[in-house]
Amino acid sequence: MTFDSRTDAAGAAGQGYHASSPELERWLARHIKQGFNADALVLSMQRAGYDATFARAMVADALGQPHPATTDATKAPAARVRPKSDMVGPDPAGNAIRDEGLDIPVLFRIEAPRVMLLQGLFSEAECDALVALSRDRMQRSSVVNPATGDENVHEARTSTGAMFQVGEHPLLEVLEARIAAVTGVPMEHGEGFQVLNYKPGAEYQPHYDYFNPKNPGEARQMAVGGQRVATLVIYLNSTPAGGATTFPRIGLDVAPVKGNAVFFSYKLPDGTLDDRTLHGGMPVVSGEKWIATKWLRERPYRVGS
Repeated sequence: MTFDSRTDAAGAAGQGYHASSPELERWLARHIKQGFNADALVLSMQRAGYDATFARAMVADALGQPHPATTDATKAPAARVRPKSDMVGPDPAGNAIRDEGLDIPVLFRIEAPRVMLLQGLFSEAECDALVALSRDRMQRSSVVNPATGDENVHEARTSTGAMFQVGEHPLLEVLEARIAAVTGVPMEHGEGFQVLNYKPGAEYQPHYDYFNPKNPGEARQMAVGGQRVATLVIYLNSTPAGGATTFPRIGLDVAPVKGNAVFFSYKLPDGTLDDRTLHGGMPVVSGEKWIATKWLRERPYRVGS
């Protein structure tokens, strides 16, 4: 996908991405088939960072409709379009996310940094099925080497994990579609699920999920899909003791409860990365912990594309 530069409000191009891609076209076709209307599709594209006028034109093309009239640059827009960095992730109007049959309670939310705990994002049966799907491919977890971009085993991370490609199994397709509906970020912007297992004593010391472009290895990781903009951690079991997701800079610990998910995004309104999202997995004291992690990118993500 081509990423076009943005202009200010007086520019003809507006703000956001202005280029199509096969992934975007497939995403539109799939969601139209699922019954999403034009307004919902445009809103999802805007939340993913696409220019509003471009999004309306793409949706109109996909629906076989004429393009909507372009608003004169001197007229105020009908609704405020927030900058992309302020729009990543769920935006519930009340205490739950309700959309296309979804009813996901929001247990808490913090705006600075943006952190949200969702209740029952996955059912118990879905959690069990994802764990079962992962057991045969578990390996020692790795971290990105900031100098080379390679995946290396490191003492800071003592879990085992399994990696999946996007949509490689029917269960994953269902869960990824739900995440896209809840977050407003197209499936194509998500990395494949990473399922992790922590035994007693295992932990992941505090770290950032976003990449530091000043480090050559991390810059290499951004070559496909751009920067990570948000993370969703889904708890696949309830851990008897320990194993909380901790955010030390804001004094927040999230207990692992089966089916719940914690969402956090890293971008500030000015586009800088929010270091308050430093987080880690606290040591498991008893039992074990299973989680699924979904990282979301600023552009469509495909390894080898």
